[in-house]
Amino acid sequence: MIPELKSAIESLYMVFSIYPLNSKIQSCPCCVSEDDKEKIHIKSLKDLDGEDLSRYSFKAMTTWGSVDDFRHFLPRIFELLATGNLVVSEFVILGKLEYGDWQSWPDNERAAIIGFLYGWWKNSLESKPYFEKEIFVEIYKLTKNMDRLLESWKVDFDNNSFKAYVDLIENYYSELATERSELRDVKGSDREKMKSWINTHAEKLEEGFFRFENTDKEFAEKISTALYIIETSRYSGIQ
Repeated sequence: MIPELKSAIESLYMVFSIYPLNSKIQSCPCCVSEDDKEKIHIKSLKDLDGEDLSRYSFKAMTTWGSVDDFRHFLPRIFELLATGNLVVSEFVILGKLEYGDWQSWPDNERAAIIGFLYGWWKNSLESKPYFEKEIFVEIYKLTKNMDRLLESWKVDFDNNSFKAYVDLIENYYSELATERSELRDVKGSDREKMKSWINTHAEKLEEGFFRFENTDKEFAEKISTALYIIETSRYSGIQ
């Protein structure tokens, strides 16, 4: 975990510590069992694991608890989400923010959440050798800030951010021109920003190919494919 994400998670715990754990959290008796209720009460917040919180994370505010109850658990839920220890999807968890009208929350709470989101995004870029589409899209939907998402992406050979860049081109570049793509939740002008950003960093592809051609031939082939996609798009008018 990069220091930026670690610091953002610590900030979440500090900011949201004003919301106590209620001894009795209202829930739908048909949807939430006594065992489910017990799981979220028998441990301290930081000791709750993905199994303890998965059911609550899915049901929070809709059939289990209030917005303030969700705020109590939010730091641990987000920490588990960022570390890959929660089975509930990014779509569901971040959708809870919209459901809870998070944009109306106090400034310090919104700032802590935004800090977490970008720390999580940057950590994903540096730690995973592929483009995390789901994280990217869900953060974009919440923040509508394409500029900051791209500014956070430093294409670097010394971590996985370059591999994520190659994966983005190989699997999504051609889709940036259509509304029916997997990136359809990104508005057209911001997809154009993505294409421009990709092209701005295209010189990294040739450099990367020569860097990896003798040490990772399979990845070098992917780089070659990405370079071909960029070059052909310039002639076909996709750019």
